[in-house]
Amino acid sequence: MASKHELARKLRQRINQGEFSETGKLPTEDQLIEQYQVSRYCVRGAIAVLAAAGEVFPVRGSGVFVREDRVGNYMPIGSSNGIVADFPDRKVSSFVQELALIRADKQLAKRMRCAEGDQVWRVVRLRSVNDQPISYETAWYLKEYVPYLNEEIARGSLYAYMRDDLGLTFGFDDKVIHMGWLTAEAARLLELNEGDPAICIEDDAFLSNGKLFNASRNLYHYKNAKFYSMASMR
Repeated sequence: MASKHELARKLRQRINQGEFSETGKLPTEDQLIEQYQVSRYCVRGAIAVLAAAGEVFPVRGSGVFVREDRVGNYMPIGSSNGIVADFPDRKVSSFVQELALIRADKQLAKRMRCAEGDQVWRVVRLRSVNDQPISYETAWYLKEYVPYLNEEIARGSLYAYMRDDLGLTFGFDDKVIHMGWLTAEAARLLELNEGDPAICIEDDAFLSNGKLFNASRNLYHYKNAKFYSMASMR
């Protein structure tokens, strides 16, 4: 039986394909239960995942409505789907600057919640949307959960690879957002100036069993990248 996250992913694909554009809302709970042969708990959990990401909003007595697309490079701050999933109808490119298998030192081991000396993939990429630079990304993946990586894989969606090819089941993601400053290398790739401000998002991503498998530090282009979050009003 599908988990709420798997069902949310399937519904997100249908949303991105415009399947619900005519009605503007998802099928009913009963219809989704019948279509996917899942429990009501699973359906409600999947809708909660989509609602938290700002993709749908439930209206009591009326159904679950799909939120309108935003014009521009907007990314949901509460979602951890990855840039490829955030922009399904646009050209998303990843330019690999570094791909190395390293041993965790004391500082990295603390961040990755692993032992010193454990093997960790270090991946540095420039991400762009419709040929506009969006982010300079430095990410680490525990080899325990990601046994193999190459540049071809890293040029695509790493989360899709880990989910679809490695069979990892994602759980939750912790984010810390703060202001950062561009190094010479990051500035060059983002087509900005060294020392320019950048939106910095630190991510710790966990599997469904609560184990951390990925940490990252993302420096976002202060002009090209925009974020949004859905908040309920009481």
